Amino acid sequence: MISLVTFLVGSFILFLINLIILRSQKTKFPNQTEDQNLQSTEKIRNKVLSIGFSLIFLIILFINLFYKSEKEILAEKEKKEELDKFSRKKQAESNEIKRLGLTEKEVEILQQHEIPINYLSDEVRNAYSILKSQKYFVDTEILRFTGLAKKTKGSDFEKRVEKTRDSLIKYEDAIGQKQIADFDKKQSAEESQMRLKYGEDLRNLLLDKSFDIEVKVFGKDNKKIKLTYVLFNDVWFRKFETKGYFDMIHEKGFNHIELSDGYDYYKGVRYSE
Repeated sequence: MISLVTFLVGSFILFLINLIILRSQKTKFPNQTEDQNLQSTEKIRNKVLSIGFSLIFLIILFINLFYKSEKEILAEKEKKEELDKFSRKKQAESNEIKRLGLTEKEVEILQQHEIPINYLSDEVRNAYSILKSQKYFVDTEILRFTGLAKKTKGSDFEKRVEKTRDSLIKYEDAIGQKQIADFDKKQSAEESQMRLKYGEDLRNLLLDKSFDIEVKVFGKDNKKIKLTYVLFNDVWFRKFETKGYFDMIHEKGFNHIELSDGYDYYKGVRYSE
């Protein structure tokens, strides 16, 4: 914006200078025609324009490269102060890490927050919040509480944090095994629900293809599925085998698949766990 204004103002000034040159020529030689005045002043006017536009270009270049408004100067000052503040903070943190003897891994884990951290009490609260959530790996929390024990040395939190750290170390294997068991149980429940949902989706898909085939998902962890259709027979069973339908259903986690006509015909396949 400043560059545009500078160009417009500069151009206007050059126009005025050229006008003054022409008027001066008319005053000096009143008997000359307009064309004669233009021709006789052409060289000086071109020189004025050349020098003038060069100056305008240099001024615009200076403005773009070096000129700063008060607002920009203030913004740069604030940015520098912010960077200096951040740098001092990082240096203070680095010095504190060295003083406490924290390892790089402990520092990395202690920087994982679930809540805003302003004071040591917040950091302690954050550690116990993660621990209570049970969304953690025991070896990670041992590192967290080992680092936290160093930071809380001499504070009111020291004994509590050290006790938690020692407990995690003592029962690491048991906690790890429980976590694995809990994960497997949760995953098994989720997969069971997915198989149940698959049964509903398969029923709708078959109906959309004009096959009124009933679908029943049952058994432990919903690993069994039964398809009932009045026309099912060995021909259909063979088609399920050759077309890979049994394998497709098995890929969803079913290890027992039955075909039945709802009366006398019944045949199925079993897959090993």
